Amino acid sequence: MRTSCRRGPAGRTVALGAALALLLAGCGGQPAVTSTAPTAAATAPAAVELAADLDDLAEEVPGELGVVLLDPEGGEVVSRNAARPFTSASLYKLFVAHAVLDGVDRGAIALSDVTPGLGLTVEQALGAMISWSDNAAGAALGGWLSWEEVESFAHGHGFAATTFDPGTGSADVVAMTTTPADVAAFLDRLRRGELLTGPSTALLLRLLEDQQLDYALSEGFSPDVGFAHKTGLLEDVSHDAGLVEHGGREHVLAVLTDGWSGYEDSRPWFEDAGREFDAYVHADASASPLAPPLARAAP
Repeated sequence: MRTSCRRGPAGRTVALGAALALLLAGCGGQPAVTSTAPTAAATAPAAVELAADLDDLAEEVPGELGVVLLDPEGGEVVSRNAARPFTSASLYKLFVAHAVLDGVDRGAIALSDVTPGLGLTVEQALGAMISWSDNAAGAALGGWLSWEEVESFAHGHGFAATTFDPGTGSADVVAMTTTPADVAAFLDRLRRGELLTGPSTALLLRLLEDQQLDYALSEGFSPDVGFAHKTGLLEDVSHDAGLVEHGGREHVLAVLTDGWSGYEDSRPWFEDAGREFDAYVHADASASPLAPPLARAAP
């Protein structure tokens, strides 16, 4: 149930540092949905309550709230503004990692190769980009492949609303966008082994599990909830998206927000949102105690 109380950090390590100075990106798009609703297949009391709580939470977001929550089988539990483009912030790094690791799978790139202009191996650069959200690593890997190729690659894999155009805009505002639907679909297909080979899938999942920036939804999660995720943060944009695991059941969650006056303003909101999703996954696990975990592709 939605409450108005706030609480302090939940004891998780918050490793912000210089990594919070993320690549700036431009806004775009328009809201497609103005309320959150469970799908016809997800009308359990917990899903209905979550949808109502998210409607309340949306009123506290200065701009727009975009959400997609998928169940362990990939079915939609709730969604809001799923197709609305948001400035991607560092969520773009998920799609860059996909393109790089596809090159590894095809033999065009080796994890031991040195990333041009960075002095790190490809594997080290991927770790810095995903687990630490390092901007230099993201820029080097994306520029190495070329942003046009990264965008074409993303579109060719069905992520048509995700764009990369760093040459557009003012000196530090570029056009990189994505949607909650694209991010959720990416994570769902990643966990199923549909995007990459087994070893590359395992590597990217491990880097998400090793996420060092736990300042958003994680602050509202209980210690028994696992979260392999990627954050995205700008002055007016704050996102968090990943795989939420509890009781042997894994959900895909993408939460995108904008309109903030400063990135610190979003942190209490994300803690509240994290508690609502935490309550849902606990209720879901209790209702489905015998459900098997999602099968992974073999490494």
